[in-house]
Amino acid sequence: EAMAMAPKDSKARVVWVLIDGLGDLSINEYEGNTPLAEAFTPFLDLVARAGASGLMDPVEPGLACGSDTAHLSLFGYDPREYYRGRGAF
Repeated sequence: EAMAMAPKDSKARVVWVLIDGLGDLSINEYEGNTPLAEAFTPFLDLVARAGASGLMDPVEPGLACGSDTAHLSLFGYDPREYYRGRGAF
């Protein structure tokens, strides 16, 4: 819907929102919900409704990786080649 309102001659613009560690753990005090599920998030909800969201395997399917290697991969660098340790970040 938002793209339909954009002028036809305009260049595509991308806003990339990466919220690292968002998964969190469920908490008994929140009846088994996560803090995010309990939070008041109208602006995040708006961004999610207007865009595309989902889960991904940043390096390769089935490879559990940390934020450092995942971020390298998201920016186009193969962490197996370019990773130098967390201190570089």
